[in-house]
Amino acid sequence: MRLAILVLAVIPLVAQDTRTVTEPAFPPVCTQVPALSTAGDSSLDTTRIQAALNSCPAGQAVELRADGAVTAFFIGPIQFPPGVTLLLDVGVTVFGSRNPRDYDSSSARTCGTITTANTGCFPLITANRADGAGIMGYGTIDGRGHLPMLIDGAPASQSWWDLANAANTGSLSQNCPRMIQVSNTNGFTLYKVTLKNSPNFHVALGTDTNFTAWGIKIITPYDARNTDGIDPGYSNNVTVTQCHISDGDDNVAVGGSNSPGASNISVVNNFFGDGHGASIGSYTQAGVSNILFDHITFAGNKANGSATGIRIKSDVSRGGLVQNITYSNMCLQNVRAAIVLDPFYTSGATGSLIPQYKNITIQNVRSTTESTVKIEGHDAANNTTVTLNNVQIDGIKSTDITEQYVEYTLGPDPVNFAAFLKGTGVTVTNNISTSNTAYACPDAVFAPVAAELLPGPSLMFAGFPFFLTAQIYTTKAVPYQTWLANLKTDPNATLALPAPTGGIIVNDGDSTVGSAPLGAGQFVPLFVPWLSPGLHTLTASYTGDANYPPFTFGSYSVFVLPLWWLPALAELR
Repeated sequence: MRLAILVLAVIPLVAQDTRTVTEPAFPPVCTQVPALSTAGDSSLDTTRIQAALNSCPAGQAVELRADGAVTAFFIGPIQFPPGVTLLLDVGVTVFGSRNPRDYDSSSARTCGTITTANTGCFPLITANRADGAGIMGYGTIDGRGHLPMLIDGAPASQSWWDLANAANTGSLSQNCPRMIQVSNTNGFTLYKVTLKNSPNFHVALGTDTNFTAWGIKIITPYDARNTDGIDPGYSNNVTVTQCHISDGDDNVAVGGSNSPGASNISVVNNFFGDGHGASIGSYTQAGVSNILFDHITFAGNKANGSATGIRIKSDVSRGGLVQNITYSNMCLQNVRAAIVLDPFYTSGATGSLIPQYKNITIQNVRSTTESTVKIEGHDAANNTTVTLNNVQIDGIKSTDITEQYVEYTLGPDPVNFAAFLKGTGVTVTNNISTSNTAYACPDAVFAPVAAELLPGPSLMFAGFPFFLTAQIYTTKAVPYQTWLANLKTDPNATLALPAPTGGIIVNDGDSTVGSAPLGAGQFVPLFVPWLSPGLHTLTASYTGDANYPPFTFGSYSVFVLPLWWLPALAELR
C-alpha cells in the first residue's frame, strides 16, 4: 500500500468494531476455473462459475485463473453459497454483462429502464445467508457502467451511467444493477480485489455481522452517479481498512434504515479519492451508534462540486438518533465541503422522524484547501452536540460556515474557525488551551497512486533465485464526461489515469536485492538472485516520475535455510 497508509497501519486499532480484526488469508482451493471467454457477452461464464461455487465445500475457494493470454470472464448474476470464497488470480478480470435482460428481477423486464422504483435488477453478485463467504485475490471485477448497454445483442444509445443521469434529470429512478449485495450474512470478507465501474453501488450490506473489507480497491469516476463505494447499511461489527476508494457517490455510507440499526463500525486507515465522503445516512431512523472513521486521506478533484469529507445527513422523513461518532486523524484536499452535519438533507421532506446528532467528535482534521463547514441541529429541542479538537480548514472565511442549534465543545487543541461559531441556537464551550500546530498533511499523501508487494514463498534455501511481484496502480479514474470527450479523437481512450513510469526497487534492510522498470501492466515481476541464510524482511519502493512521487511500500518476510539442511530434510522424508 502507499506509504501513508502503511505508517498509520501500525497504530493499534482502538476501534468501534468489537472484534479483533486481523489480515485475512486465502483459503485452500477446491477447484480451478480457467478463463475461456474471447467472445465477450455472447459467451457468458455464469453457469461454469455458479456450478463451481455450488459444489465447493465450505471453507474453500473457487479459483478463477488465467489460461495463457486469456484472462477474462464474462458473467451475469451469480449467488454465493455459505462458506465459499471466489478467488481471482493476478491479471484476471471478471466483466459484468451489459445486457439488462440478464439482470431482470421480474417478468416486467424493467432492468435498464427508468421507472418510479429502482427494484428491476438483480445484483451482479449476491451473498444472502452466505455465512463465511468472500471474494479475494489480486484480480478485478469490472461492471462496465461506462459502456453502452446491449439490447437484443446491439449496443444501446445509453450506458448504465447515462441511464442514471437521465433519471436524475427526471426525478425518477434508474434500474441499474449493484455490483455486490451482501444480506443476512455473518462473516463475509472482501480482500485485495479491485472493483471498478459498477453500474450502481459497488458493495451494499444489509443486516450483516462481522463483515471485513481489507485492502480492496474501488476505482470509478466521480461523475458516475450513485456508484457508492461500500455501504455498511444496518449492520454491526464491520471493519473497512487499508482500502482505496474513489467513486461517484459516498465513499463509505453507514445507514440505519431498518432494525437493529447500524453499530460498531470501524473505517480506519483508508485512502478516499473522489467521492461524497465518510458518510452516515441518509436513512437513520433505526439508529446509528459507535462509529469510528480514523486515519483517512481525502484527495478530491477541484472540478467535482460534490466532493465531501466528513458527512452526516438525514431529514424528517427518515431521521433517527446518530450518536457516539468519531472522525479523527484526517487529511483533506480539494473537497467542496470539509464537514457536513445536515438534518435537512432532502428539500421539502415531510414527516416526524427528526434527526438527532449527539456526541459527535471531530479531532485532528486538516483541510489544506478552502472548503465549507455546515453543522446544524434540527431545532432548539433537537440540537447537535459536537466536539471540535485540532480542526483546521486552510483559508476558511466566515461565509464558509453554516450553522444553527449546535452545542460546541472546543479544545484542548486549536480550531482555526472558532471565532466564526455563532448564530441561532449556537453555544460554545471553549476549552482550547494549547497552541499546537495543525495536523500534518504533506502533499505526498494525496497522490493518487499506491502499490503492494505480493507475498512470495515463506521458506526457501540459500542460493536459489526467486521472483516476487509488485502491484502498482492509480487510485482514481478519469471523469466519465472527459472520457466520452476523449473518445471522439482517440478510440483507445481509457478511464485510467496516466500509468506510473518509474521503477521498483526491492530492499533487504539497507541492501538492494532486486529492481525492475515498470512495464505495460500494473503487475511487475521482480527477480531476486539470492538471499543468505536467516530471516529476511523485504520492502519495496517506487522511484517516482513526473506525475507521482516516490514512496515505500510492502513488507514480506522469508526464512532462508542453509544448503546443508537439504540432506537432513531428504532423510526426514
